[in-house]
Amino acid sequence: MKSEVSGQRWGMLLGLLLLALLIEPLFGSSKPVQVAGFALFEIVVVSALISSVRDIRGRVFGAILAILWFSGTLLVMFANMFHGLVVVVSLVMLLGALFVTFRNLLDRHTGDLDSLVGAIFGYVLLAATWAALYLQIERWRPGSFTFPDDAGLWSSANYYSLVTLTSLGYGDILPSAPLGRLTAGLEAVVGVLYIAVMIGSIVGSFHRRR
Repeated sequence: MKSEVSGQRWGMLLGLLLLALLIEPLFGSSKPVQVAGFALFEIVVVSALISSVRDIRGRVFGAILAILWFSGTLLVMFANMFHGLVVVVSLVMLLGALFVTFRNLLDRHTGDLDSLVGAIFGYVLLAATWAALYLQIERWRPGSFTFPDDAGLWSSANYYSLVTLTSLGYGDILPSAPLGRLTAGLEAVVGVLYIAVMIGSIVGSFHRRR
């Protein structure tokens, strides 16, 4: 029963995360659409963090960080303020996403559908959180990435994050500043490590189950 509830939770979070990524490509890059997409993305991140941290103080700290993250993003979008602070908070949330994904992956003792859905959710969550970091860096230091002018920043950042995480790298979007290059390089490394650990963990879990 517990595994079934957990599987439903990861499946629901995966669906909400995919919806957050698709809002801007489907409905345009207006300010309300950007706010709605990022708010939905933040709900997913906070829900994942809260479900993975059992200590009440850790949950409260995560909720406070999430409020600061969303409030800071609104100030950046509408008042062009606190860019550096939002980048730092985005980095902290990225580390939290890393913690959630690898903990969810490595805590599995048996291989099942829940394990697979959780691993997929963690992988997409990494891409989306890194995209949020790219977005804040670009708003802080315009020109850090060669995003196209005719596309929304959120959708462009998600696309670039996905092709970087998978080491695909079409070359149509490039990091053009040292901070952008560093974050992109780190994402590529984490993407390779995640796939290696994910496959090894799931295969090992199915072997133990058998």
